[in-house]
Formats: sequence, C-alpha cells, structure tokens
Amino acid sequence: MNRNRRISFMIALGLLITILIGINAWHTTDRLIELNNWVVHTHRVLNKTQRLLALLTNMDNDLRSYLLSENLYFKADFERTSREMSQQLKSLRTLSVDNPVQFKRLQLLDTLFQVKLDRSRTLFQDNGIEPGKARLDSIERFLSISSNFYQVLKATESYENVLLEAREAQNKRSVSYATISNLIGAIAALLMILWAIYVLYRSLRKSNQLNQKLTESDQQAKKLLEAVPVPIVIVDREGKFYYANQAAYHLFDNLLVFDQYNRTVNTDYLFRFPDGVPYPPEERPTYRALQGETVQVDDLELRVNGKVIHLLSSATPVYDAQGQLQYVITSSIDLSDRVQSQTRLQEAKKIAEKAAKIKEDFLANMSHEIRTPLNAMLGFSELMETTTLDKEQREYIGLIRTAGKNLLTIVNDILDISKLEAGMIKLESIPFSIQMLTASLRAMCQAAVADKGLQLTVKIASDLPDLFLGDPTRLTQILLNLLNNAIKFTKQGSVSLFVEKGEPSTAERVMVRFIIEDTGIGIAEDVLPAIFERFQQADDFTTRYYGGTGLGLNIVKALTELQGGSVQVSSTVGQGSRFIVAIPYPIAQQPNTFNQPILSTMAPIEGDVWVLVVEDNLMNQKLAVQVLKRLGYHVQVADNGQKALAMLAEAAFDVILMDLQMPVMDGYETTRQIRSTLKSTVPIIAMTAHALPSEQEECLKAGMNDFLPKPFQLEELQLLMRKYVSANRLVRPTSLQVQITPLSTQFSIDPLLNAVGNNMELATELIDIYLNETPQGMDALQLAISQQNVEEIKRLIHTQQVHTKMLGMHEATRLILETEALIREKKAFSDIQPLVEQYIREVKAVLPQLSQYVQSSVDGEA
Repeated sequence: MNRNRRISFMIALGLLITILIGINAWHTTDRLIELNNWVVHTHRVLNKTQRLLALLTNMDNDLRSYLLSENLYFKADFERTSREMSQQLKSLRTLSVDNPVQFKRLQLLDTLFQVKLDRSRTLFQDNGIEPGKARLDSIERFLSISSNFYQVLKATESYENVLLEAREAQNKRSVSYATISNLIGAIAALLMILWAIYVLYRSLRKSNQLNQKLTESDQQAKKLLEAVPVPIVIVDREGKFYYANQAAYHLFDNLLVFDQYNRTVNTDYLFRFPDGVPYPPEERPTYRALQGETVQVDDLELRVNGKVIHLLSSATPVYDAQGQLQYVITSSIDLSDRVQSQTRLQEAKKIAEKAAKIKEDFLANMSHEIRTPLNAMLGFSELMETTTLDKEQREYIGLIRTAGKNLLTIVNDILDISKLEAGMIKLESIPFSIQMLTASLRAMCQAAVADKGLQLTVKIASDLPDLFLGDPTRLTQILLNLLNNAIKFTKQGSVSLFVEKGEPSTAERVMVRFIIEDTGIGIAEDVLPAIFERFQQADDFTTRYYGGTGLGLNIVKALTELQGGSVQVSSTVGQGSRFIVAIPYPIAQQPNTFNQPILSTMAPIEGDVWVLVVEDNLMNQKLAVQVLKRLGYHVQVADNGQKALAMLAEAAFDVILMDLQMPVMDGYETTRQIRSTLKSTVPIIAMTAHALPSEQEECLKAGMNDFLPKPFQLEELQLLMRKYVSANRLVRPTSLQVQITPLSTQFSIDPLLNAVGNNMELATELIDIYLNETPQGMDALQLAISQQNVEEIKRLIHTQQVHTKMLGMHEATRLILETEALIREKKAFSDIQPLVEQYIREVKAVLPQLSQYVQSSVDGEA
C-alpha cells in the first residue's frame, strides 16, 4: 500500500470512528432508558414491601384490639386490611415474576399470609381461644407467623435494595461510559487525521533510511540469537533450515547438517521419554508448528555420540502481515539435570515414606512396651489403695502412681503428636467454667510454685461470661503445659495467668485470651520463630539442664489451632517470656432448672457373666482377673489366640478382652478366626497398650467391637463391659426424674453415684450425713472468721473439699481452691475473708436443694 493510499485510509478510518461514536451514543441512550425503567421498577417493589409491612402491623394490632375489646370495628378493619394485603401481594408477584429468587420468596409470603388468615379466622371465632389461656396468649402462633412473614418480607426488601444500588450504580456507569466513549472517540478520530498528516511528513524524511535499518536489524537479530544460550532453529515454510544459532549446533554436537527438515526428522536421534521409543515425526514440535500449531513438549530425548539429553522443546509459527506462514521458530532447553533431580526426589520420597512407616511402627511398639508394665503398675497400685494400708504404705503407693502418671504423660505427648498428624483428635463441646478451670490449674501448680519459692498470680477479667461451650480437657492441657514450662524455667520471681476478653467478640461468641507470663530465663530472639516446632528447645543447655522432649509447645500450637485459635510468644533473655493463647468460644446458656435423671447404669447382674481374657503378660492377667472379679464377673484366661479358640469351641463367653501382641497367634488373627471360622458374634474388646489411631482402625477392621487402651481406669472398664453385656442380664430400676428449682448455685449427683457404684440408697444416706454435719461445719467456719484464725479456716475448708467435689458443687469447690491458694501465698486476712464468706453462702444455698432432692428420691421409691 503506497503512501497516498495509506493517508486516505487513515482519514476514512477517522470518519468511520465518528460514525461509530454516533451509533454508540444511540445504543447508550437506549441502555440508559432501560436502566431507568428498572430503577423505577425496583422503587415500585420497595414501595409495595413498605406498604405490606404497614399492613402487617395493622393486621396484628387489629387482632389484638379485637381480642381485648371484642369490638367488631377492629374485625372489619382487619378484613379490609387483609384484602388490601392480598392485592398488594398479588401486585408484588406480578412485578417480580421475572426474578426467580424474589418470586420464590413471594410465594413463601403468600403461603405465610394464607396460614396467618386461617389462624386469624380461628381466633375470631367464639371458641377459638384455648380454655385456660389469656386472650393475648392465644395469638402467640399468629404473631410467630407474623414474625416469619416480617423476616421474609425484610429479606425481599433487602434484596431489592441491593438490586436498586446495583442498578443505580450501573446507570451511573452507563452515563460515564457514554460521556467518556464519545469523548475518546472524538479525540481518536481527530488523532487519526492528525496522524495521517504526520505520517505523510515523516515518510518523506525517512524513506531513504528504511532499507538500511532493515538490513542492520536483520544482522542485529542474528547477533542476538547467537548470544542466546538456548538452542534456536528457524525453519521456513518450505521446511528448509533458515537459521540455527551456535547453541543448536553445539546441542547436536555438530553432527547434523541443517538442510531439508524432512530429511533431518527421519534420523534416529529423537526418542520419546521415558518409553525410549522413536519419536513419531508427525508429533514432533517443528512438524506440528508447520501445520500452524503452537507446541511445547517435555518428553523429547536426544541421543547423540553416546549422550542422552532430555529436552523441553517449543515450536511457534510466525506469520506475515497477510496471515501467511513464513517461519517456524524452535527452541530447546536441556532438562537432564531437572529429570535427575526429580528421580532423586522420587527416591527421597520413598525413603521418607519408609521412614514414616518405621516411625509409626516404632511409636506403636514403644507404646506397647511402655504401657504394658505401666498398666500393671497403675492398675495394681489402684487395687492396693482399696486395701487396708498404713500411712507410710499409702504414701509409697501415692508416689508410685505419681511416677506412673508422669511417665504416662510423656507417652501421651508422643501419642498426641501421632493423633494430630492423623487428624484423630476429637474435640468436645460441653459447658465449662473458666473460673473453675483456672482454679483447678492454680491448685495443680501451687505445689511446684511453693517448692521453688515463686509467686503464682491468677486473674480473670470481670466481663467474661460464666460458662462457655468447648473442650475443657484440651484447654487444660494447653494451659497446664504453658504454666509448667513457665514454672520450670523460672528460678525466682513470679508466674502469672491472666484471662481476658479479646477481639473479635460478639454476643454469642467470645475470643478468650489466656496470657501466661514469667520472670524466667527467657528465649533468645533468633530461636523464637522455631520454638513451636517439634523436638525444638531453646538450646542444648536447656535440654541438658531442664530436660524435656521438646513436644509440649508443638502440641500446644496444634491443639490451639485445632480449636480455631492462635498462640503467640514474646520473650527477652534473662527477663522472662509471655505466651498469649487466643481461642474463640461460644457462650453457654445458664441452666434454669435442675433436671437430674437417676438411672443405675451399673445395675446388679442377673445370672452369671463369663469373660475370656486373652493376654500373655502374667501381671496383666492377674490385674484383669482381680478387677473383673471385683466387678462381679466370672473370668477365664488364655495366654495366646490358639488357646482362646480352643476354649471358645468348648464353652460360651459373654465378652472377650483381647490383647493384640501375643505369641503363637496374635489378637488380630484370633479375632478373624472367631468371626470367620467359629462364626461367633461375641463382643470383642481390644485391651492393649497400643494407642495409636492406626491401631484402633486395624482393630475395628479385624472385627473387634471396641477399644480400651492400657492403662485403664476401673470405671472405664466397667462402663465398657456394661455396654456389651446383654441387656436382659441387667435389672434396671424405674427411671426417677427429679425437677428442682435452683437457688444461687447447682449440684450434681453424678460424682457421688460413680463413687458408690450407682448405689442410690448409699448415696442418699451419704447426703443425709452431709446435711446433718454441714450446718455445724458452717458455724465453726463462721467462728474461725470472727477469730481471724487462718489455720482453722484452712483445716475446715480442706476437709469439706472432698464433699463439695463428690456432690458436684463446682462453685463451692472453686472457692475452696482459691482460698487455699491465697492461704499458701500467705495473703492478708482481708483477701481471704470475702472468699470464705461467699463459700458459706454457696453451701447454705445448696443445702435446701439437697434436702429436696433426698425427699424426692424417697418419694419416688415409695
């Protein structure tokens, strides 16, 4: 195209742009009219909804007025309003017929309106009010329908308001678009005309320089391609090699003479990775690019001079101004090192998976090996505590159990890590009191604090609710871990726990912040980022001097995040550390009635229950036999699976307690034989020191019914046994339910019933004793307050602590724990006295409830 024709074309293009601007303006105006119509439509719908809200209020007021006065004027006004409301609903449905969301809401409104009319007809009838109900109480259902109608109508209105905002915004955008597009179009047309004049002027000056620059450009492009380290080959549309840079010659090791593409592609240099078969010519990148396709493949393997090179090859077609294919540019990248890295990565992955399996097996075996003797130690010590012991023997037994529980804590830390990895930690959602929980923490930590001469401070913000819904066990685990760490790493000074409300908090959910501060050794700044990682401690000296596994903070972080919270730490070496745990908890509703069902879950057994214990460890055999006999069961023992099968073939058993690791035949195979060969459905409970999630899953897969990890508590075994003992063997007394209106506090009979084996008669007798003795104890406590005798106060509340715990008097127990902590810290009497007086008030408030409970129990039995 010559210069003059180009200029004419530009001028014509400018005129065309002007015409297009006019067309665009016409369409934009059309669009504005349509948008304005929609805005008007939306305003009409909103007016209708406002009118419906007013009519809804009039209907409710007319019905109330009629029920109060029985004036027929209100009834007539109600009917007139309902007719108008029906017409408005019909009109609103017509306006929203093209909007499925709104139309569905309006259908719901119509349904609610009809239900409301039906209900109103009943209320207008002479006998429409239920006997014994106040007139206004009879319209509760009518008003609840109105509430639902109101909510749906407000949702309709909100939806239309959103539409209105969107349509008004769209209208504004359309106006802006019309203005800007017209302005831009006009400027563009003017620029095109000016550009045509400018091009004419420039063309006269530069026509002689163009050819020279084209030649220089071609040479410069070739120099640039030579400098590129990536092999580049250019093929023309006839398949002839137009150009290849030095990197391409080097890649092919100077073996190829770049000639006809068709002759080169048939050579035996290219193979498919990883199959090693010759790469089909029609699938190679250059061939496909000659067909007009842009291609990239990463499975090319070049074999030259004994070398194997893995290539990432790309081919792109290049077209001229008329859209005709001119060239194909092919570039290749050597991926050999990357492929080797991926191969090594795959090998490393296999090694890591093998290591993970070894770790899981190690944890399982370690759990078994540690828990087996630990089970015997804790179990026999628990049995010995039930025998007659002198003071020294009872002290030794206590030390044995303490050491066993400490060892169990270490094992549990390791197993918690495994459970967290497997996603097997299940969180509870039960009501709990922050005040009670922190009081228990204070009591648990007080001995360690006193031994080191530290000061322990626990403060709870007054604006925190009394009860939350959550998992108090996991929260205790988190806070106790942090407090124990703070005490361990603090030689002098203080350890503090502050509980406060954080943000964001709402009326239903509160972000609770737990702040643990100490004046200990602190943590270096460069170590802080890794302090929550597994097996990490501040330094080697910390590990040697203070001990520990380095798992505690990792578990704290994992458990906190599992509950939707976060944990932060700040510290200064030599000055102390500050941990902040923030967890959102829903607020639990305060109970307004005491509804305590009494049902003996451990009722006497009718007939004989035979239990087969399959266990190879002698100590565990003896422990299981003694515990089960104590619970009233008949027991036989098999020390391996093969003997168990023989015994099952000769006699029937009601329950089987099955160990997993045994000689001759293990628990898994024994269970499979019982289910498949003997065709028996006898309940099988896995009772093993293995406590990993994978072990539990394997037990269920093998056909076992349940899982009881060692060491177990007596109550845990009893509850699990009762679950599988046939229901017809239990004599279940009639369920008695007592409803008592509480005073200022609550109690629970559950702890006492658990302690006496659900013997209701004995529990009632113990409550009677408590009711007889407690008033004298309260008088003695009041006397001690008047005499400011702190030692007597300490003695009296300590003896009463067991009673409050057994009767589930949580607030009274909390006050005792707080008082004991203040006495141990040698606080002033003015600090101790208010807590003791509050404790007396709590106990006196619960005594009438206990008395009423006992009387209700006696009446229920009668």
